[in-house]
Amino acid sequence: MKLNKAQAIARRNQELGGAVLGVNNCHFTELNRNKNIWWFDIPLARLAIGQYEWIHLLLHSPASDQLLHLKVPTVFLREKMEGLVVRNEGKRKSTVSLELSADKDAYLEDVRPAGTGVNFAQFLQ
Repeated sequence: MKLNKAQAIARRNQELGGAVLGVNNCHFTELNRNKNIWWFDIPLARLAIGQYEWIHLLLHSPASDQLLHLKVPTVFLREKMEGLVVRNEGKRKSTVSLELSADKDAYLEDVRPAGTGVNFAQFLQ
């Protein structure tokens, strides 16, 4: 089943019983079957102190229609910044780029070649 960001947010909010997720605090992606990863580009501005306490990542697998929800504290991302890949660093639209693995041996681990393998499994809701 194909899902877009608005549908994924609505589905997860219904499961949570309220409007917890919105377009600004939530990022959505579908599984890239060629690489078996979920890929995110999170604007660095959203990780700034005082912006958001949490970043919600929704990971969809179309084949099974499974929707995973990671609730990641922004402080965790700031602390792990040295081990993450930042695209367009120093520019207006710089982002933290994540490639979270769907493979069993590295499940929900950032597998960007220039990264250090930061694991996000602990944030699975």
